Amino acid sequence: MRFPNYKQSLTMDVMLQMAVRVSIVIIAVSALTYWHIYKTLVSSTIDGLEHYIQERGQRESGIFKLAESNHQIFRATYLAHWQQDFFYNDQFFWHAFERRPDQTIRLQKKAYDGYFNHSGLLSKDVTAYIGANAPIENNAFRKKLLLAYTMVDHFGVAWTQQFANLYVSMPENVNIVYWPGVRWADNATSKLNVLSEEWVYITTRQNNPERKSVWTGLYYDPTALEWMVSLETPIDITPTNTLNIGHDILLNALFDRVFNDHLSGTYNFIFRDDGRLIAHPEKIKEMNRTRGMLMISQLKDTQLQHYFKTLQTHIQKKQKDYFIVEADEEFLAVTKIDGPGWWFVTVYPKSLLSSPSLKAAKFILIVSLFALVIELIMLYLVMMKKVVQPLETFMDASSAIEGQRYEKITSNALPLPDHLDNEIGKLAKLFKSMSGSLQHFRSDMQRLTHSLEDQVKVRTRELQRAKDKAEKEATIDSLTQIPNRHSFYNRAKALLQQADHAGEPLCFLMLDIDFFKVINDTYGHPQGDQVLVACARTIENTIREKDLLGRLGGEEFAVVLPNTSLEEARVIAERIRVRIAELSFYTTQRIQSFHTTISIGISCATETIYAYELLYKHADLALYEAKQSGRNLVITYSGSPTPQEDAPDS
Repeated sequence: MRFPNYKQSLTMDVMLQMAVRVSIVIIAVSALTYWHIYKTLVSSTIDGLEHYIQERGQRESGIFKLAESNHQIFRATYLAHWQQDFFYNDQFFWHAFERRPDQTIRLQKKAYDGYFNHSGLLSKDVTAYIGANAPIENNAFRKKLLLAYTMVDHFGVAWTQQFANLYVSMPENVNIVYWPGVRWADNATSKLNVLSEEWVYITTRQNNPERKSVWTGLYYDPTALEWMVSLETPIDITPTNTLNIGHDILLNALFDRVFNDHLSGTYNFIFRDDGRLIAHPEKIKEMNRTRGMLMISQLKDTQLQHYFKTLQTHIQKKQKDYFIVEADEEFLAVTKIDGPGWWFVTVYPKSLLSSPSLKAAKFILIVSLFALVIELIMLYLVMMKKVVQPLETFMDASSAIEGQRYEKITSNALPLPDHLDNEIGKLAKLFKSMSGSLQHFRSDMQRLTHSLEDQVKVRTRELQRAKDKAEKEATIDSLTQIPNRHSFYNRAKALLQQADHAGEPLCFLMLDIDFFKVINDTYGHPQGDQVLVACARTIENTIREKDLLGRLGGEEFAVVLPNTSLEEARVIAERIRVRIAELSFYTTQRIQSFHTTISIGISCATETIYAYELLYKHADLALYEAKQSGRNLVITYSGSPTPQEDAPDS
């Protein structure tokens, strides 16, 4: 440390300049990161909102479109039957209707409880109210009633799977209702005037001159305990002879989706063109209090009123049925619900985008500043180690060379950084070269010799391991880890020769797994491999240590039993057969188990027959006989004629 002032000045100057420049870059990168992430999120969010709100509008419009389609079918069918002179007689009419003591006409109770009509079909769940002043004596009026009842009964069964009910009202103070679970007309008083109900008077020519399907406002039905909206469609037989079709649509499920099915961090609401609030998660109490007659202008919610005015401007411009509006702090995704003409709105706060962008920018800033501190510390250490200390070492080496003390350099008493690949390392190498190039050459040769010897030893060990592996693979079946066909043949012949020389008995077993092809085809080859391995282990654990087991191929195994009589061989074979039959296997999903069996053929060497080929052939013939006799058997070769070579073996 000869020059503390110089070292301090150089180190601190470099670190200060680096800190200032990197800090500016970090701040700029953090700001650009925030801007880029926010803009990217805005773009992707708007694209996602467009797809989401379009799909949401189509989904929420489905039930209303279906109702309008039903009404068109009903109207066309009614007019077609009327124009084709729908068959009518008083007997049919009074078979269904009756006059009550209060002078009203009602459907008989059987029309609700259920009866088989003249077509042989079951009619039920229909009630009707016909006011006392209705022109019941008029034949055309009774015909209109009977046709309306017939069609309500016909279509109601299918349509009320999606809707609360189906009904037909008439200006003669009539309402015919298909409503399972609700005896609507039976509960009506004789003073009921259906013409005062919104679902009737909105279809009059005065209120509906275009004679098209119209929707009522939102209302709460205390009978069904449901929020509802009704679709009404007029049918004009003549300008003065009319009736109306009606559907009540339950909205509780729609409201549940509006309140609960929303994007994370957002909320939804529904409003009508005139400013009537249909659904809002924070206005449930107000809606219940006003029975659905809640106007946005009546609320003291300036934000909601601002939303309505902003969206009303876009709606009046007749844009497409869905659009995105950017407000001050939110994105408003809007889609039209076809039918009642409602507007579904998703409020997406911009904070959902700015917050993650700001967090990402802050994280990058903090991490970058922390990295800067670490980098300055590392820079200080690097300069001390890589610059200042080597300079001091070279100064000492220069003094040693000047004093002709070369041994301090060659013996590393004065260590030089010659391990470096930069200019300092090259300079160190030059210093050492000048001090003793011959000594370095000799040292390098010794290191090279040791390295070559180590490499030769490593290579020799690798070759030995490869040789051992190759020898094992040449003799052992890779799946079952028992001797393969070639290895088994060689070792079996050696055992036969030993038995022949010693005059000892020897038996040969041929084993074949029953229906193995069926296992592969039914459960797959991996399960078949599992069966092969399990059978090999079972046979190996059942035979004696001196016995020889081998896999001849496929599902076929063989066992040589040295110094074993026929009776002993049968005992061993029977034990193998029983243990194989006791095995259980499972499919991959472990939802089904299955079992397998094995057939075994036995041949034995005699005093004159120790030939491998004959023993193999005789055991194979016995195995074939076991297969032909029903499988899962142990058969001893008895010298019977040879079967056909192409006989099945599984």
